[in-house]
Amino acid sequence: MKASFYKILFDEETPFRCTYIDQADFDMPWHFHPELELTLILESEGVRYIGDHTSRYKAGDLVLIGSNLPHRWINNSTTSSIETKDLDRSIRITLQFPPDLMHNMFKKAQELQPLVELFELAERGMSFSPQTSAKIKSLFLDINDKTGLRKWISVFNLLFELTEAKDYKLLASPGYLPQLTNKDHGLVNKIFSHIENNFKDKITLQEMADIACLTKPSFCRLFKQKTGKTFFDFLNEYRINYAKRLLLDSKRQSINTIALHSGFPTIQHFNKKFKVLNNGLTPKQFLKLNTKIKM
Repeated sequence: MKASFYKILFDEETPFRCTYIDQADFDMPWHFHPELELTLILESEGVRYIGDHTSRYKAGDLVLIGSNLPHRWINNSTTSSIETKDLDRSIRITLQFPPDLMHNMFKKAQELQPLVELFELAERGMSFSPQTSAKIKSLFLDINDKTGLRKWISVFNLLFELTEAKDYKLLASPGYLPQLTNKDHGLVNKIFSHIENNFKDKITLQEMADIACLTKPSFCRLFKQKTGKTFFDFLNEYRINYAKRLLLDSKRQSINTIALHSGFPTIQHFNKKFKVLNNGLTPKQFLKLNTKIKM
């Protein structure tokens, strides 16, 4: 799957672009850009894609994305019922900065080597813990209130805290090498949209191949080449992430019902895929564990 190129414009005052965004949905498609990007979710829940990694996110999610690493967030309003759509919003703050400037500055300064190492790790995407997210939140929000040199200081204070953090996990696979082009991003996002709108129903390879105007073998090769996953592995991850949301949000639906509403025709298939994608936990064990954490 090919991501679209996104051009980021900076003002003349500073090479950092910090934006506070409050809207109903994430409006960016699957995309990439040379600039590094740090995103803190203030209010939203849904699914995020970082390279070949797929996982759920919620408020407090903090991710640093390296240069040209494809990414996308989809908040719950995409798949929510009409009754809960007005509760779902996308409020986040994002800091973007060009890699060349940073590299040229840091390369010759030994004291700034931890930042070089941080940006190298970001090539796979870094997800930080809720503790780190809470710690840097005020620093992040403070950047927009600063100008000139004070903004630079605020940015470096924030980045310094991230170099000190050890409670992170890398997202994209070590061998993930996206093949980037702006040529056919419309097709890629058409494929994403079809999955988002139809994952509760049966989706066949022939159906997806027809959308891509390819044969089934060609579609499978294309999908695996661009995402590092088979189409059905990707589809099952999307369905399981949706099921996890239903498990945590709903006290009334049975696990059988949740499995059906998430696109799995049998409870056996649902349980099998759930365990594979959740470190061996069954849906009941996952729900029990997360209920304890909330308490």
